[in-house]
Amino acid sequence: MMLLPSIKWVALDISILLLVLLLLSTGHAEIVNPSNHYRTSSKNILFSSTFGGSSHNNWVLRILDELHERGHNVVHATTDDNLRFSAQRSHVKQFSIGPSHTTDRRRGGNKLTVPMSFDMVKYYQANTIKNYEQNYRTLRTIIEAESIDLVICDHNAYACHDVVKHIKIPYIVTMINNDAPDAAAPYVSKKFFSMKEGTTETLPYTRRFYEAFVWPVEAIWHLGPGAWKSGLSLQPFGITFYHQEQQWEGALKLVNNLFGFDDARPRGPLVEHVGPIYGDHALSETLDPTMAQFLDTRKKVVYVAFGQHAQSSSLEDSTRLLRMLFDNYEDNVLDGFIWSATRGTPLPEKIVSKSGTTYATNDTTQQVGWITSWAPQTAILRHPSVITFVSHGGAMSVFEAAYHGKRMLFCPFFVDQFANAKHFEHAIGAGKLWFSLEHSTMDEMTRALRRVVEDHGGIIQESMQRYQTLVQIHGQHALTRAADLCEEALFTSNSDGKLPHRVDVARKLSFLKRHNYDLYLGLFTLVVGFAALLYRTTLSLKESIRVKTKVQ
Repeated sequence: MMLLPSIKWVALDISILLLVLLLLSTGHAEIVNPSNHYRTSSKNILFSSTFGGSSHNNWVLRILDELHERGHNVVHATTDDNLRFSAQRSHVKQFSIGPSHTTDRRRGGNKLTVPMSFDMVKYYQANTIKNYEQNYRTLRTIIEAESIDLVICDHNAYACHDVVKHIKIPYIVTMINNDAPDAAAPYVSKKFFSMKEGTTETLPYTRRFYEAFVWPVEAIWHLGPGAWKSGLSLQPFGITFYHQEQQWEGALKLVNNLFGFDDARPRGPLVEHVGPIYGDHALSETLDPTMAQFLDTRKKVVYVAFGQHAQSSSLEDSTRLLRMLFDNYEDNVLDGFIWSATRGTPLPEKIVSKSGTTYATNDTTQQVGWITSWAPQTAILRHPSVITFVSHGGAMSVFEAAYHGKRMLFCPFFVDQFANAKHFEHAIGAGKLWFSLEHSTMDEMTRALRRVVEDHGGIIQESMQRYQTLVQIHGQHALTRAADLCEEALFTSNSDGKLPHRVDVARKLSFLKRHNYDLYLGLFTLVVGFAALLYRTTLSLKESIRVKTKVQ
């Protein structure tokens, strides 16, 4: 009988506790539910891109997906070739702003050149100039007709930056390689066309001197006439090119990267790491049954892929790459490979290994390897039999390899890929982790792959597990974080489209006050004044003593 009151009191306590929790959760919901505060209506958000492929588009489109889920209207205004990236998104309104800027996608993309050849740079410059007026006018018309509230520009979408600069609306710049002017440092080398390494830490003096003084002069010589001509041709239309620092001034920069992959250094309040944000379906791809069976029956598979734009440039290069794979297969370093050789890659009919064995490439699927024009990259990297990824070193491929903890051997071709390869080589400290199809010897290539696959001491794999932890931690809420920043730009910008709360205080101070030089100047003045006074007093005393002595 004594149990009944106890049960009643316990029930009452539980009821009170539940009521308190309900009240707290209601109050908490009112605080964190954004619809109760600033989302009074849907906003119109536009993303524009020109150069680049999926790595410039897909991750930003995923941010647009998140913003659409929050009730906003989203637009993708881009060149004809990039419309395919948003074609399957019925909620994204598409507009073309002109033809592709890269009519020859493979131009210069199959050779390692550091710095990038000026012929290749001039090719991109010429296409930008040729399409600039159409891109600018079309984009401005779309922004005005669609009543756009926020513009997101890929860092290479030059016309987009200039349009926003003229009409003054909230504006975000997106990039993977962090070349934001307000994240620059004298020891960080992020010159897009000339960088050999991400920092000057291991660069010799001669290379630093070349990048600082010689290359800019060469660039002016080769590219200056084109830039001058473009400026003249657009003057009659009232269109003005801005320097990058002027273009991006006051804009929030979203960098699909993170420290550990991006070189650590101070950054301004307008630069935000939001990475890693992967491409569409990157973590949900599946293997077809045939490829799954191929991998399931092996334990040491090497996966080779060089992205969308890079490929071996000749039969000789393809032959050398396959020789590297077959020679390591014969040495029992690996027991199979998959090479995603994009369409147009020249392939030999047969390969003769160092042992003299002949392998017909059309039969390699059944014997040793799988050569295909397309492969589900993340599904392959997810498979436990894949132990090494031979990659061009593009940032998205690096993120995907790190997510699955796969060791990497780099074969860089251009722009930031070489710097990415050197970054990992220095960070891991396990010897050379890259080769060049054009310049490395057959023996160097074979030994490099063996070093990574065998990984004596487990140094490389231990490092990759650390990188795996980094990307998995930061990737959990990356999309939410990026969308939050977009809404910050949407709802807190002033009438000029700027974010006053993110303006560096240094911009409001004079040069002297910013560096406290005025304090040192004041201190110097006091010291000099005191010294002068002391000197003058000493002279007076000496003179007084001399006069007194003379009188006596």
